[in-house]
Amino acid sequence: MKSKLTVFVLSHEEKAIKKFNISPASIVVFSLIFAGLLGFSVVSGYVLFSLYSDQGRLVHIDGKNPEQTRQLALLSEKVLLLDQEMSELRGYNRHLSQIAKLDLLAPEEMVGVGGGGADSFGSGLTSELLTEKILTRRLHSHIKQLGDDISVEKEVSREILAQIERERSLMAHTPSIWPTRGWITSRYGWRASPFTSQREFHKGIDIACRKDTPVVAPADGVVTAYCNYGGFGNFLVLNHGFGIVTRYAHLSRADVEVGQMVKRGEKIANIGNTGRSTGTHLHYEVLVNGIHVNPQRYLLK
Repeated sequence: MKSKLTVFVLSHEEKAIKKFNISPASIVVFSLIFAGLLGFSVVSGYVLFSLYSDQGRLVHIDGKNPEQTRQLALLSEKVLLLDQEMSELRGYNRHLSQIAKLDLLAPEEMVGVGGGGADSFGSGLTSELLTEKILTRRLHSHIKQLGDDISVEKEVSREILAQIERERSLMAHTPSIWPTRGWITSRYGWRASPFTSQREFHKGIDIACRKDTPVVAPADGVVTAYCNYGGFGNFLVLNHGFGIVTRYAHLSRADVEVGQMVKRGEKIANIGNTGRSTGTHLHYEVLVNGIHVNPQRYLLK
């Protein structure tokens, strides 16, 4: 037979003595229940202590120093405004890049200097309870980072706008329209000379039309020369910038003066038959960086 534990209970009111027999198994079960209750009490107490402690720290931040709380609110508002400005700038730059057909870096690559962005800042706030001093320091740090990022975005905007302006100016100063109405009677390249029948290189194109047909500027530029130039007769030169020059020969007269700025489509002269010529026509040349090129490359169909 298994041994049992006998417990005697004495009462001050009763003279009888009560006796209980407890088996070893009952003792083990009772011990486990007691240990469990004790452990639960310890854990519950710790959780409650931590909760009330954290609430106390939050109260310290929110209510102990009203002026500090007001300053924190102002800093937080400034962060939100800077974040909004950053978002607007990035959207503006994306729009500009589409106009200029440029490839922009991703925002994290374009402004990859300094500390983390708004996301890393927000995760820091949710991961730990901050004292006023730490929170203020982090807000100031985040404001500085946003200020640096905004400066970078503004510089990107300036660069894109400058690129757009360069492209616009290049297009405006690149010959793209016919300088006169008519038909091509002699093309750019090797040909038989109309005077000697010998093989020669024709450095422009000849466009035939009636006398005094208007000649217009094929692009924006400035008049750099107008004179009677030997076999070319009345000869006019436009400098369009970007290394592009156009030349016009056999004119009857010019309607512009040296140094005058002209716009694409503006009348500059009239077709004639001056100089060494077999008939009324315009001899038209295009030079890029001092080298003759085929003018037909610069004529819209």
